[in-house]
Amino acid sequence: MTKVIANGITRAYSETEMPYVVAEPCICVKDTACVDACPADVIHPRVDEAQFAAAKPLYIFPHDCTDCGACVPVCPVSAIYAIEDLPEKWAHFAIRNADWYKQAENGSAS
Repeated sequence: MTKVIANGITRAYSETEMPYVVAEPCICVKDTACVDACPADVIHPRVDEAQFAAAKPLYIFPHDCTDCGACVPVCPVSAIYAIEDLPEKWAHFAIRNADWYKQAENGSAS
């Protein structure tokens, strides 16, 4: 899969690749500064979405993330990592993130 990042620049992505992952420090914090900073609106659930109360961390939609990194410096608990920098102890959060979006597409995310 290839997608346009900005100004006609493209980057190739596999179906399972995700530029950024929200990891364990976000659990039950859900500050949402990252939601406001994201120019592509790919971090969910938002406070006004039905799934917000039930979701433990926030999630980044991997297929639409533009890889800009705007979310990283605004996270007050340093929970957002580039996939290549995700600590091994939190590697399962990449799978958890992908699974949440699969469930959301099927209408069952929580």
